[in-house]
Amino acid sequence: MIAIRAGVSAVLTAAPSWMHWLLLALTAALIGLVAVLVDLTPHVDEDFFFSVRDPQFQQTKKIEASFPNRSQLILSVSSPDISSERYLQGIRQLTEKIKAIDAVVGVRSLTDGPKSFSDAMGSPLWRRLLIAANRRSSNVIVLIEGKEASKLIRQMEDLVKQFDEKDFVIRIAGAPYVVAMIQRNLVHDFTWFSATAVILFGGAMLPIFRSVRILVGMLATCISAIMISLLIQALLGMKIGILTANLSTIVFVLTFSHLVYMTSNWRNLAHRRHTAPRQLAAAAYEVTLPPSFWCMVCTSLGFATLLLVQAKPLRELGLGGTVGTMAAFLCAYTIYPFFLRWADPPSDRATRTKRYSPFGERRFILPVSLLLIVTASLAFGMRKLNTDPNLLDYFKRHEPLRDGLEYVDRNGGSSPLQLVIASPDGSKLNTSEAYEKMWRLQGALESYPAVGSVVSLPVLMAEGDRTPLAFLLTWENLLRIMEQPEHDRVATGFITKDRMQAMFLLRMIESGRQRRRVEIVDDLRSIVRRQGFEPVLVGGIYQLQGQLAQLVSASMLEGLGWLFAVFLVVALIITRSFRTAVAMIVSLSLCRFCMLGAAGFLKVPVDIISAPAANVCIGMAVDSMIHLVFAVRRNRSFEKNTWKAWVAARDEQWRAVAGSATIIATGFAIFTLSNFPPTQRFGLVVIFGTLIDIMATLLVLPLLSGAQWKTLVTANHKG
Repeated sequence: MIAIRAGVSAVLTAAPSWMHWLLLALTAALIGLVAVLVDLTPHVDEDFFFSVRDPQFQQTKKIEASFPNRSQLILSVSSPDISSERYLQGIRQLTEKIKAIDAVVGVRSLTDGPKSFSDAMGSPLWRRLLIAANRRSSNVIVLIEGKEASKLIRQMEDLVKQFDEKDFVIRIAGAPYVVAMIQRNLVHDFTWFSATAVILFGGAMLPIFRSVRILVGMLATCISAIMISLLIQALLGMKIGILTANLSTIVFVLTFSHLVYMTSNWRNLAHRRHTAPRQLAAAAYEVTLPPSFWCMVCTSLGFATLLLVQAKPLRELGLGGTVGTMAAFLCAYTIYPFFLRWADPPSDRATRTKRYSPFGERRFILPVSLLLIVTASLAFGMRKLNTDPNLLDYFKRHEPLRDGLEYVDRNGGSSPLQLVIASPDGSKLNTSEAYEKMWRLQGALESYPAVGSVVSLPVLMAEGDRTPLAFLLTWENLLRIMEQPEHDRVATGFITKDRMQAMFLLRMIESGRQRRRVEIVDDLRSIVRRQGFEPVLVGGIYQLQGQLAQLVSASMLEGLGWLFAVFLVVALIITRSFRTAVAMIVSLSLCRFCMLGAAGFLKVPVDIISAPAANVCIGMAVDSMIHLVFAVRRNRSFEKNTWKAWVAARDEQWRAVAGSATIIATGFAIFTLSNFPPTQRFGLVVIFGTLIDIMATLLVLPLLSGAQWKTLVTANHKG
């Protein structure tokens, strides 16, 4: 480390004066490479939860292999009288228009399936599939090919505009539609808010650092780090996904943190040392590199823990975050120092401050005590943390999109769940006895509050039994008829060829859900067992979301716990003091308990998109605490009194800590203006977390680590 610092310092001093212009050209070249080589469109499909290798996804893939079913898009069409000829004529025209779309492989509606409206009402299959529970709307079921449905959704939205009327209200739902809307919001926010946040970062930097050259250097360095991260991810075959869409902003913050502390040390050195202006950048580089290195180590290990999680989005964030952390460190210490050398050092008048400011000398015992009490209280809110929000929470309340999804959800459910059952004794399911038992299971599942609708093998068999002369056929013969192409091979989607397993397709109700999905799925498994069957496989988006929510919760609670353990080891290495290391962990815990506890008490949904905000805030706190501790080590060389060393270090670093937090909060404030609730929550959590970071670093850590406990009462009385 010492040899590297000395070598780079020599390069900084000897490099030509036009080096910063070359680096600006390099930044422009990186932007050009990303524009040409990297697909910047966030990719989200129905399988974005897990990769095909994840254990959670294996059951769903097995179900798809045994029971081939296509993705379904649901159009709910409401009217005062869904049996009127005018309504049915509208359904007929809409159905024909949908059939003409290339990506559509099948359509089922009141005019394409049942013989008539009265036939649909009397049918065990069509009544469940097409007619809503309130009898004021019917469904148009659109079967589509493939997982990518963005183009199809746009075509469907055009049809909705064409057919939608006051007495013929069309609402779109279904997993492909929800995924397409999430992708659309991510693309919008990634395009507009990320760029706007960078502009706000820059606007907030200028009045704080009062140097256009420093501003240009910071922006060039941060943008270079983002571009390098994107290029490396593209080389690794990674696409921008549901979590990595915000990774560019995270890399910007990680890079910016290094630059703020280097600039702060540069300003302090300009006043406290008689160093030639050309050598100030090298001196600031040498002072800032060691703490920045350890910050990079902690942050990289924090992201690396996500690589062990069996969820595709979290692993992508872990890999992208690790790459971004290293790129941020690399750019901060190979690009920015040359811009710092280019900048004019601050004048003595601008940097002259008292050795011990009133801020630095006070111990703030009362505010720290209040903060600890509030944190202890908020910690109980972590038990109420909602890491399993429903799909509707991804969309803004009282908006047409959310209202439409809620309507469909209330009238038949919106999130698919697949239950595969078998007889415990291994008997076949094509007998009259099995048929009667499956009907009882059908009724039990339909009676469960969280289930909106159920389509299953007994429903299909009952529908087949309505045909003329069906009483002459055995159940096996009836199933063979329904497996023929002229009947769309409908039976193959509900029973295996060996007749040993059957599939129940449920549409689950998301609105108003108070329990976790995995708990509800466990209840459904119990219902299956009570009705004399064994739940062999469970799959579908509802199940995958429940599993993902568990992993998100584990990554936020257990994953952060591992990060704290790593940070404790690093703290012991850099502080060489058990008391200071423990004080750092306690101070860092305030950020965790305050953010997550407040989210629990306020019932803020912590979805997979907004969850990484906690990692951003804790990463910022780690940076500020490590830099403060290294400043203490530097001041101990001329301050024998421990508390005075902390006072001097805080007086030296508080502007960097508060300044970086202010700039970052300003940049993330733009996220609160998004129409996409997860992006809003991401911004709000970061803003709240930066406030906690400041208090934990500048108030709590110095008091716990540096104050002499025997004099605290006296100091508090004087304060």
